[in-house]
Amino acid sequence: MNRISARVFAAVGLLFVASGMSGLVFEVIWVRYLTLVVGHTTFAASLVVSAFLAGLVLGSLGWGRVADRLKHPLLAYGLLEVATGVLALGITRVLASLPEWLSALGLPGGGPLPVRGVLAFLLVLPPTFVMGGTLPVLMRFVARELEGLGRSFGVLYSLNTLGAALGCGLAGFYLIGAVGLWRTAAIAAGLNVLVGLGVVLLHLWLRPEPLSTPTPAAPEAPQGGASAFQGSRRTLLVAAFALCGFASISYEVLWFRLLSTSLDSTTYAFTILLVTFLLGLVVGGFVYSLKLAGRVRDLELFVTVESLLAFAGLLSMALLGMSRPVSQLLAGLVGGWGPNAVYVGMLLHAALVILVPASLIGVIFPLLVQLTTRHVANAASNVGLLYSVNTLGGIVGSLAVGFVLVPAMGTQWTFILVCALNMALALGVQALDTEAQPRARRSMWAGAALLGVAVVMVPGDLLVRAFADHVDSRVRFVREGVDGALAVLEYDSESVCDSGLYACGPGCREKGFRHQQLLFGSVSYANTALPRKRYMATLAHLPMLLHPEPKEVLQVCFGTGSTAGSFASHPGLRSLTIVDTNPDVLAAAPHFAEHNHGAAEDPRTHVVFDDGRHFLLASQGRYDVISFEPPPPRSAGVVGLYTTEFYREVKQRLTPGGVLAQWIPLQQQPDNLTRGMVASLLEAFSEVTLWIPSDYEAVLVAADRPLGVDVAGWETRWAQASVARSLADVGFTSPYGLMGTYVAGTEALKRWTRGYASVTDDHPAVEYFLFNADKPFDPEALLAMAERPTVVRGEGLDGVRLARELEANRRVLESTRLKRGGEWDAARARVEEARAQVGNNAFLSFLLDLELDCLRPAGALTSRQ
Repeated sequence: MNRISARVFAAVGLLFVASGMSGLVFEVIWVRYLTLVVGHTTFAASLVVSAFLAGLVLGSLGWGRVADRLKHPLLAYGLLEVATGVLALGITRVLASLPEWLSALGLPGGGPLPVRGVLAFLLVLPPTFVMGGTLPVLMRFVARELEGLGRSFGVLYSLNTLGAALGCGLAGFYLIGAVGLWRTAAIAAGLNVLVGLGVVLLHLWLRPEPLSTPTPAAPEAPQGGASAFQGSRRTLLVAAFALCGFASISYEVLWFRLLSTSLDSTTYAFTILLVTFLLGLVVGGFVYSLKLAGRVRDLELFVTVESLLAFAGLLSMALLGMSRPVSQLLAGLVGGWGPNAVYVGMLLHAALVILVPASLIGVIFPLLVQLTTRHVANAASNVGLLYSVNTLGGIVGSLAVGFVLVPAMGTQWTFILVCALNMALALGVQALDTEAQPRARRSMWAGAALLGVAVVMVPGDLLVRAFADHVDSRVRFVREGVDGALAVLEYDSESVCDSGLYACGPGCREKGFRHQQLLFGSVSYANTALPRKRYMATLAHLPMLLHPEPKEVLQVCFGTGSTAGSFASHPGLRSLTIVDTNPDVLAAAPHFAEHNHGAAEDPRTHVVFDDGRHFLLASQGRYDVISFEPPPPRSAGVVGLYTTEFYREVKQRLTPGGVLAQWIPLQQQPDNLTRGMVASLLEAFSEVTLWIPSDYEAVLVAADRPLGVDVAGWETRWAQASVARSLADVGFTSPYGLMGTYVAGTEALKRWTRGYASVTDDHPAVEYFLFNADKPFDPEALLAMAERPTVVRGEGLDGVRLARELEANRRVLESTRLKRGGEWDAARARVEEARAQVGNNAFLSFLLDLELDCLRPAGALTSRQ
């Protein structure tokens, strides 16, 4: 067979880059669409990704066998690309409408988890089966002689992986945020079709002769440093490559889990991590193809790479043990580079940990192609086989690490186990090498011993301390579970003042303050400092008081349990259903017992471990009150609890006259996105009110009926001792205190959000906030919207007292603005004015006696110090 020219190879390679871009874009989009139906739990999301990869496995294996017999592989590849674009766009349209179709079929939520997994697999199988065929079919075109086969494949595979990295970055940082999911899918499909048409035109221009399909009587004898393994030894190498896939994806899972504890929880952090891993594979593939292929004995190179990977993996673990100081150092280095420099710091941090071991991983695939291909006529099927077993190993690795190994033995020992697997592969494959020198064998065993010594020298709690240890707190509880690492931290007057991070003026140590924080990864799920506890209590008491007779309540996300404890304080409550994705959150509940009052063990409480959206989609239950306290909206995957489509589904699960309460941290996203989140709720419900009980932690209350405060009814409820005690704990000593947190009603909110795009499933702008940001949250514009409550009615209303509470709350909100601007003395003055208006309570005491004196940043002293 004639070699293809460098120009033709370059043209095909460039088109293959574009193909890699679209493939990764589709994976991102399909995972987002499917998790809206199957759920966003770790189990459900893993099923979706596994379904995608399983389709690629079948496609690669099936098309690989067909490809060996193709006479015009370039034309076939072009047609596969066109088919991929058409099928992928069609499936995307199906996925976008899947919730409605499943509801019409009587299967809302997709049924039990195994059924959902099968459903996801069947839906993505057609396009992924075709996608999986592109690499082996193109390899049939490229492979013309056995010598240099690994080099050619390495370049081709690296170019495709480079496209995947570009597609990941483009989708994550730009496309989805700019045009939404459906249009991004259309762009990716168009790219596939253009690639396919370009390849077809290239085929017509080249007019290549049909390739023959010889059946070799004996394997070819490659020249140079290449050596193809045969028979049982080849089978063992293929099995070793499956274990390589297991180890490689295990590293990826571990890196992502651990780096997420020191970076952040946004989709941009996950995008950066995946791009870095893919770029490492690209570097490794090119290094093999351009520097190593043909210059080193292939089997010796495999053994060397695997042993180096064991050490590089252990080194990456050690670097992860220093994640927080490394992250802070890099943030300081790039801090002056602009408003988004933090993401440059994340990229540098990820590269420091991932790039070297990922590059070593990238060497292995083209090396194995050279080692195991017996004849150039079998190159395509061999590539298909290797890709399949490696991907299957990766699927098993991701599931084993996430669901078995880490929960059973912890992240650190799982990391060590994977490093040991790499070293075992090196030793095992070296045993197959009959040409290995005794000196090389002794060196490898010495390396294994050195790895063991290094493992022993690593502190046993290195990774746990890196995650949980903070200078201003003490660790009370740590658990590494399926969903990630979770910790309970305790802050008290001694640890806070000793940290040097806070002003801690005179008498602060003697005040004996204490609160706990629930930390998951890098995200503070909740804490029990009084301002936080105050809005959590409002999430429960406010909808309960606005409903005439609430019996059935659903709370999505448990946190510290403070909200659940507030719900449980109502004697009329008949049933409280708590839905949370993470069992470890409930396991930590006893550490917050003084705040949640054992609500999880209350006989009226039913705990369900599921994604809140999926639970509502699949559930047939109806509730008088539904309350949401999810992680911050811009965290990856959380925006699904803030979209218009979701709120419409919530409305179907409310009883007539039912009330929804939603938490919105106003200051955590740009102003336009905050308004868009409110606009989404206004599209679904006829009545929406905004209340701000502390800082800028807002509570939106919505219903499909007029919301009214019955003063007499509230006073009756307040007379119940458990309710009054729960409210007084957070500074609400009378109904007027809670009424005073009112800011705006439906018409005012409509004016405030007019002209702002709502958040939808197709355009999850809050999660992709970098592209969609206009300006920071504007508290002055919000306060300018504040109005006298139009929802308060009934006899016995004390208008003067209500006016005082409203004015006092306004002063507190002004103090928050001043505090965030560093004007601490002015902030204190506003709170003192609020206390002069309404008298003292637990909330104002906390602000004046603790936060504004003791918990202000170091150096920001009061005028009294």
